[in-house]
Amino acid sequence: MARSKKAKNPVGATSKSLKIIDELKQRDGAGITELADALDASKGTVHNHLSTLEEHEYVVKEDSTYRLGLRFLDLGEYTRQQTKLFEVAKAEIDDLANETGEIANLMIEEHGRGIYIYISKGDKAVNLDTHVGTRQYLHTSAVGKSILSKMGDEQFKRIIELHGLPAETANTVTSKEKLLDELDEIRDRGVAFDGEERAEGIRCVAAPITDNDDNLLGGVSISGPSTRLKGDRLHQEIPEKVQHVATVIGINAFYS
Repeated sequence: MARSKKAKNPVGATSKSLKIIDELKQRDGAGITELADALDASKGTVHNHLSTLEEHEYVVKEDSTYRLGLRFLDLGEYTRQQTKLFEVAKAEIDDLANETGEIANLMIEEHGRGIYIYISKGDKAVNLDTHVGTRQYLHTSAVGKSILSKMGDEQFKRIIELHGLPAETANTVTSKEKLLDELDEIRDRGVAFDGEERAEGIRCVAAPITDNDDNLLGGVSISGPSTRLKGDRLHQEIPEKVQHVATVIGINAFYS
């Protein structure tokens, strides 16, 4: 399973720095030896990359441990502000979270994965491992599947070839044929559901966001514990609210 597109003329030093950044994120900070072992690189090479990143304020050294610097926060916020969907959707996502008491999510697709660009929590929201900037496989959640449901065949095929259908839980759909059947159902209903497919005990209801020309913009969802998202609330109340918000966001994005 390929994880990313291959550059035609990759720059080795850049790739190494990015791998170091990814490892620092995964490990919540690390020392030179730990990073060298993880990346199968020499300590000198890792030290040189870390020193350069520190010089440019992308990492911070605390004793013998390096961690990511807050300069990434500036870049992330700048990137999000460039996304028109965030600006027109923020207030609607906040209202959705307040009305339901749960977690309301706004997601877009980039490089074949779903990226959370805004998350708002209602007064009953549980704590999850997702945050703004989290990337996830599109087939593992209702909001991701709602986005897939509006894609053309060629784009869908490229994403599956790029990332495959890895399982997050025992309930994750890992069969292409079963996923295609589910996407047909989502198109018919206008909403997507997931049954603890990314996190056990958590359910999600989502709808795709499209503009007035039916161009795909992203997806909106509500996430909450399966003990609260059930019955009429799961199949009628929440879907109606999510679809309404997706429609409003799509209209506002079209005319903004």
